[in-house]
Amino acid sequence: MTSHVHPALAQVRQLRLITDNELDDAIAELEILALDEEDDVDMPRLAAGAGPAEALAWLLSTDLLPQDDFLRRVQDLPRRHGGEALLERQQLAADALKLVNGQAIDTLYDEDLINQWQRDAAHASLPEKRLLASPIDALREMLRQGTLTAQQFELLRTRQHGSELGRIIVDGAARQARRERPAYARPGTWVMAALLVLVLAFAGRAIVSGQAPSPAAAPVAGQGVERPDLQQRAAHAVESARLPGAGADLSITVVQDDATPPAR
Repeated sequence: MTSHVHPALAQVRQLRLITDNELDDAIAELEILALDEEDDVDMPRLAAGAGPAEALAWLLSTDLLPQDDFLRRVQDLPRRHGGEALLERQQLAADALKLVNGQAIDTLYDEDLINQWQRDAAHASLPEKRLLASPIDALREMLRQGTLTAQQFELLRTRQHGSELGRIIVDGAARQARRERPAYARPGTWVMAALLVLVLAFAGRAIVSGQAPSPAAAPVAGQGVERPDLQQRAAHAVESARLPGAGADLSITVVQDDATPPAR
């Protein structure tokens, strides 16, 4: 371990909120950042006068401290500590989480994705026991809480101006939303359901027609028999399964038994 240790990092290690390996990685990172005098490295820096909460937040935001390991460590605190020692560590962890989550919200404001009122409302309702590891997570959290409405998010998704980082954040949130959508709400599920309905309808009518007595006069060969009722229901089922905003391009002819569809 290097002899020169940031005082805040040393205090966090003394409280056993980080491991020796994590402290060594943090020291090495600070040494690398110190070599870049032009300050053009795209990496957050730990201020010389930072306190333990800022140091812990810096470790989390740089992923030098994996968030899953940190959250498990915090949950295990009551087993290892009690009284004032427990309260001190829990308060430090809560302050660090608030700083990291607040930074994610501030990024949304800086990229003009939310207004000042939304930023203040989001700060007032930050999760206390969960880490918003990125601005994408912060945007999804605002959608869940209703601080950002679905209509406002759709405007962000379709707007033509904005920064590159802002577009990355919105696109990432949209992809997460699609992955989290229940299976029954996905457009592909409705398409398969509509096709299954059509197959079952055809199969059922084929069985019924096979059991019915033969008609007195057979239909003329090659003449299609259209069923408007089935046609309308099939068109409605498939059209309902189409993605929102897609133009209608649908032509369905339901042909009974082995009749040949009429020429168009």
